[in-house]
Amino acid sequence: MMGHGNVVALNGTSSAGKTSIAKALQEIMEAPYLHTGVDHFLPRLPAWCFAVSDGGGPVATDHVLLVYQGGGRAPTVDERTEGVAVSGDEALTRVRIGQGGIKLLAGMYRAVAATFVAGVDVIVDDVIHDRRGYAAVVDLRDAPVLFVGLRVPLAVAERRERERGDRGPGGAAAFYDLVHAHGVYDLGLETMGESPTECAMRIKRALHDGHPRRAFDT
Repeated sequence: MMGHGNVVALNGTSSAGKTSIAKALQEIMEAPYLHTGVDHFLPRLPAWCFAVSDGGGPVATDHVLLVYQGGGRAPTVDERTEGVAVSGDEALTRVRIGQGGIKLLAGMYRAVAATFVAGVDVIVDDVIHDRRGYAAVVDLRDAPVLFVGLRVPLAVAERRERERGDRGPGGAAAFYDLVHAHGVYDLGLETMGESPTECAMRIKRALHDGHPRRAFDT
């Protein structure tokens, strides 16, 4: 019979440190942890699921609307980037997820739940910025989820965003005031003063020490 695994759910704005902490946690845990998340699922949609707007008029989409502003070179969506917007000189200011995108997120979390039931430990990271996103993640409430909030000063997140160079500007600021609006976590981490390995060690201790996992119940 297959046993149940652990689930670590990381939530934070873009460039808060989610991927680095997930990789560090994979390195220090005795059991193998599968790392997945929204950056692994959304880019697998076809490019036509992503609409780009300058915010000047209504744009209808059932999946993902990306709003860029700043008066620079207009962004485009390129098949070669797996559906990711290439933003030119403009900054991302808003992301709106339609019903098709919400169905994808619901499917992602149900896939995580099925993986957990099969006995596989999972790290899932997301940028949960609206109530429907929280409704999708709470589908994991029957799993032993350690819900971890990653906080970082906006200036630090924006600096990391520039240094990464693998995406356009604006994501850190666009989500910054939205991702922690619910205010409930099992564990909160400040990622400016601690390295990814130090943050991962705190998560590991919480998993091993029986840290309460009540955020989803709340």
